Amino acid sequence: MRSFWKIGLSVVVMSAAVFGWWLHREKAIARQRSSDVASLRALAEHGDAKAEFELARICADGKGVPQDYVVAAAWYRKAAEQGYAKAQFNLGQMYFRGQGVSKDNAEALNWIQKAVDQGDARAEDALGFMYYNGQGVLQNYAEANRWYRKAAEQGYPVAQQGLAYMYYNGLGVSQDYAEAVRWYRKAAEQGDAVAQESLGYIYATGRGVPPDRSEAIVWYRKAAGQGDVKAKHALESLETRGLLRTRNFELLTALIVFAVGLWFSIDFILRRKKLRGRHQAAIAVLGVVLMSHAGLSFYAFAHDNMRYSPFKDAFHTARWVLNAAAILLVITAVLPAKRRQDKAPPAARPR
Repeated sequence: MRSFWKIGLSVVVMSAAVFGWWLHREKAIARQRSSDVASLRALAEHGDAKAEFELARICADGKGVPQDYVVAAAWYRKAAEQGYAKAQFNLGQMYFRGQGVSKDNAEALNWIQKAVDQGDARAEDALGFMYYNGQGVLQNYAEANRWYRKAAEQGYPVAQQGLAYMYYNGLGVSQDYAEAVRWYRKAAEQGDAVAQESLGYIYATGRGVPPDRSEAIVWYRKAAGQGDVKAKHALESLETRGLLRTRNFELLTALIVFAVGLWFSIDFILRRKKLRGRHQAAIAVLGVVLMSHAGLSFYAFAHDNMRYSPFKDAFHTARWVLNAAAILLVITAVLPAKRRQDKAPPAARPR
């Protein structure tokens, strides 16, 4: 029993010592940060552009000081007005996101362009993004491609991933899977999770490269290790039954659903037969719903399961609505009408 109490007491003392050391360390770090902020503030108040930028970043991140986007934007502006490219880009991003200032795409473009004029890779990537999405400028894939390329050639991985996507989908350039793979690989090797997931998908499906399950798993694992949800799901699928087999199964399912829908509604669509009763009407409408659902599935299959489509959210909403409509039709119209038909007495035969 004494040994038990000695062990317990030792654990308590050690825990208290570790906690005390941790508390002392945190206080020392806080004092150091406070001292660093005071030093930066002194330099910034004397017009040092780099200090103004660093102070703005600290205020935006909330490190050593309470997070304050308004103060951060004010310090970014001071540095940006002195021509500090990083501050110009960050101020543009704050206008783009509406952080510390009113959201203003035109003003965002103004500051991002100033940073672009100095060759800032992040600003070039941001300008490409604005042209791609038509935010602050007219949508122009060729211009988006141009600015993504400038940033990508400076080694900026986000731009490399964006340029690869444009080659993969033929946006602003001729579709070129090999070139897409080249740029995805450059970004993936720098640790970009989106590029790693995309490269895994390309190797799994054999777009631009020979299908290579082992290589696909390598890249999916890298992306999944960074928390990429799509990579995690794809990795599970690939390790169990294979991504290609899954896609083929989805296509076969869509074909079956379309055939069933066509069978339900072909008499009423092509022959223009009159709908007799609620049961026939419900079956005809259900057939149209099933064919619409299959049509969405075909579209998704042809566009890589909507992985990067700007209509991805609308697509999933439409499919959810069609699923709900099919279920409601079956529950509220088809089954009740069928039961009523089964219960109806047989027609009397003429004598």
